Amino acid sequence: MGRAGASMSGGGGFDNPLRCNVVTAVASGVVLSLAPRVMIYPRFAFRSWAALAVLLACPVLQAQDQPVSLQLRWTPGKTYTQETTTETNTALTAVGQAADVKMKVVQTTVIQVEGEEKGNKEARVTFEALSGEVMLDGKNHVFDSKNLTDAHPMIKASIGQSVGKSFVMVYDQDDQFVSVKDTGTMTPSNLGNPSLEGLAEAKEVAELYRRSLEMGLPQVKVKPGDRWTSQQTVKFPSAGTVNVELRVKFDAIVNYDTGPHAKISFEGEMKNDETAQEARRVSIGKGSKTFGQILFDINRGTVSFGAFRADITLDVGGKSLPIRQQVSTKLMKLE
Repeated sequence: MGRAGASMSGGGGFDNPLRCNVVTAVASGVVLSLAPRVMIYPRFAFRSWAALAVLLACPVLQAQDQPVSLQLRWTPGKTYTQETTTETNTALTAVGQAADVKMKVVQTTVIQVEGEEKGNKEARVTFEALSGEVMLDGKNHVFDSKNLTDAHPMIKASIGQSVGKSFVMVYDQDDQFVSVKDTGTMTPSNLGNPSLEGLAEAKEVAELYRRSLEMGLPQVKVKPGDRWTSQQTVKFPSAGTVNVELRVKFDAIVNYDTGPHAKISFEGEMKNDETAQEARRVSIGKGSKTFGQILFDINRGTVSFGAFRADITLDVGGKSLPIRQQVSTKLMKLE
């Protein structure tokens, strides 16, 4: 699958399902990091579709039958600033709790690219700021990473493990992914020494974020009207190995923001890999699905906007926990 900005999560404040992206909703000991930082589908926004439809009403007047590349391209010396809004409703009443948990998170992510056009490029990803509100125990808690003095202890702990953390994605001169590195800064430490388990989880989160950027994008040139299926196996720190299958369509080339964009729509399902031998804190239940749209900037080789919705059922201790998540991500600046 290549990208998608969406999300599930499990403890530790680092993952969330189909991403995503890390505030924790807690109820009677059930901790699910459902955040914006790494949502698998870190980029798509259901609530923005009405406005998006107006912007995309008129296809751009250019050849719609010529294949184009939809591969991410990283430009050395440039800084990409993204803003992701995630709204999550966790139906805790379905597992016997008194009230559901609702959460809205706005996350700012900065990607700074260094290197040479004819050599490897390094894109440093930094989770720069988090703000929002979450309903816990019937009370609404507003928070901002700029000042967590009066924040709920659970929020303070989770945000503290997320804001300012960074890692590096390495790409070659053809923008093919090479590796992730410098993930140690995302790992909670004990007396300054990160645990081996924490280091492994941080690397999984970095890899999850990297995959989310590419989710659904084809490896070959495509033209409007083309369809393809994107299949990928992704490992979540909490939910284990998950198989994701997306059915993707290149709808049209449209005018948006700086120029011609590829309008891409997708829908798909996700489920745990039953062949994987692993321990899971939670499992993804049957019927978990997602759908959304992407606007890919053809000239600049990046995603300018995405909107996605995920309806996920988690299996927690034999009980089904429904989660609905709506996510939008917009490229705020490229300078």
